[in-house]
Amino acid sequence: MKRYKILSLAIDTSRGIFRGSSSEGSAIAIAKKEMENEIKSRFGVFEYDNKFKRYMALEKPVLSVVEEHTYLLEDICDAYVRGSLYSALTGACCLGERIFNNVIFKVMEDFKSSPWYKIVYAKNRRNGSIVEWEDGIKILHSWNIINAEVLKKYLRLKELRNESVHFQKKNQDLESMSLEAINIISFIISSLFSLDQNRKDILLWFDVPGEIFLKKAAENDPMVKAFYIPCSFLVGPQYEVTGYSLGKFVISDNHQYEEREISDEEFVRLRNEHTGK
Repeated sequence: MKRYKILSLAIDTSRGIFRGSSSEGSAIAIAKKEMENEIKSRFGVFEYDNKFKRYMALEKPVLSVVEEHTYLLEDICDAYVRGSLYSALTGACCLGERIFNNVIFKVMEDFKSSPWYKIVYAKNRRNGSIVEWEDGIKILHSWNIINAEVLKKYLRLKELRNESVHFQKKNQDLESMSLEAINIISFIISSLFSLDQNRKDILLWFDVPGEIFLKKAAENDPMVKAFYIPCSFLVGPQYEVTGYSLGKFVISDNHQYEEREISDEEFVRLRNEHTGK
């Protein structure tokens, strides 16, 4: 009867405040001013206009599950906004490699019949990593973890990585290269770990207002098991959030539920009845 409720999620809607309608009320104007002050406090007022321009150029994921990449991407974006362009560029490329290794090793047991499994297993046994980008990308694609569009983005990130890490006898536009790399890795993160409305294949997305649950049929998906369920809490439709402690929500769910399976639609109905939404 229970469903996994997403509790650990990364939210970044700050740019949406500035990208909204030009016709704004006092509340939006106040929100913009508060956000501008926050950006100045975070990055400094020196060359603020350039920092704000770089801040707005980023296409960070709006809503995604929390994982290692969440904090690393934040560091990379901060470097870019401050103008540390080479650090941002190489950081974005390194994060691309960390992500495909992290994903491959966490989902590998679901792909034992794959021709790649023995190779991945051997590297995992040696506490090694996959350093050949072509292999890492091919593995993700062959396991249907990424689609053709994401594969293309990954190959472009590989090009940027090679151009930035290996010496080039040519001038390089670090501003454009770093922005492209960050927005590519942001796209990859969104495709793999998103919690937005484009993932209704696995999510009950705001079917209960203000709440995100995993669909029952999605629970055995390799990516869901590896990354979404660890960010979730298994609850019945009558659970309550009773507090927040040590960075985590406190859940109370003492109701004695019937021992039966129910459809996602019935779970949503029961939850909405309980909350009065």
